[in-house]
Amino acid sequence: MTRFAISSTDLTLLEIETSVAFKRRKADLLVGLLVFVVCNLVGFLLVRVSAGFLVLIGAGFVGTWCASRTERLVRREARRYRQHLELATAVFLELVNVMMAGGAGLETAIRAAAEAGDGPGFTHLRIAVMRAHSSRTSYWDSLATVGHETGVESLVEVAHTMQLAGEGGARVRSSLAAKASALRKRNLARVEHSAEEGTEKMGLPLVVLFVGFLVLVGFPAFSQTMSTL
Repeated sequence: MTRFAISSTDLTLLEIETSVAFKRRKADLLVGLLVFVVCNLVGFLLVRVSAGFLVLIGAGFVGTWCASRTERLVRREARRYRQHLELATAVFLELVNVMMAGGAGLETAIRAAAEAGDGPGFTHLRIAVMRAHSSRTSYWDSLATVGHETGVESLVEVAHTMQLAGEGGARVRSSLAAKASALRKRNLARVEHSAEEGTEKMGLPLVVLFVGFLVLVGFPAFSQTMSTL
């Protein structure tokens, strides 16, 4: 059941209310049930009764696929937004390091770095910084809260590192640079992995076309050979 459950962190990341997601999921369940019934009726009318078990399995597969539409869409969009937030977190930390190297304080650097970028990732960072500024709480606590709510562990790690830098001053600032380098390498490895997966997916249609070409060319020759025997 957890496979088709909508994660609360995904809903928070996409800013979707739980009631709205519940209504969409209920609609998908009704559509899946309707598709299951229709596929069974059409299948039993068009095929022999002996193939009813196969029709039942196929209808169940199609109905389940339709019923899990909302879960799949939310999971895919949340994964994409989470990747944006992880990239934004790495860039954000790099900007903080640059501004602190120029003589700015940690809190000033955090505010300026959050305002420097755009996109969905930096939008979450700006909201966290603005929330901390309006409530007069520490920036790293607000960033850690956003990291826990959205399920981005790298943001939680960055918030903890910033807390140490804020408490320890210049003695811990080198850890910010080390954390930024680690995040940059992690994101680079993830991008390379995604590119390799895309390359493999592009090669699959070529293999299918090649097999189809062999069947198209070889089947007539094979049929002619068998007919002459």
